[in-house]
Amino acid sequence: MKLQDWTIIVVEDTFDDVELASAILTYHGATVKIANNGHECLQMLAEFEPKLIITDLAMPGMDGWEMLQRIRAADLTRHIPVVAMTAYDSVDVAHDADNAGFDAYFAKPLSPRTLVQDLLKLVG
Repeated sequence: MKLQDWTIIVVEDTFDDVELASAILTYHGATVKIANNGHECLQMLAEFEPKLIITDLAMPGMDGWEMLQRIRAADLTRHIPVVAMTAYDSVDVAHDADNAGFDAYFAKPLSPRTLVQDLLKLVG
């Protein structure tokens, strides 16, 4: 399982979650760029196109919900897969994430065993 040639934006405001996601993804060959909120991610999207975006849902400034709306509203970015991750795991949140247009939904903490496998199935 390799993510070589993938650039992934991880949008997260919690240090430990950034470290875990980055460690898993870089171990498997991805280049990881970090954004602390939705505003920073949108600025990055003006500079390059990632293979996918993994975002927390609850963040100060611009959360993952609003960021997704803006990504989906723009012709240049609407095709980029966006994966939601949250510590507020529930059937309702997963349903809301699916209805909002996220391509996948992961509960925190992320699983090192299944994260890369799930991303490869999603983007392949």
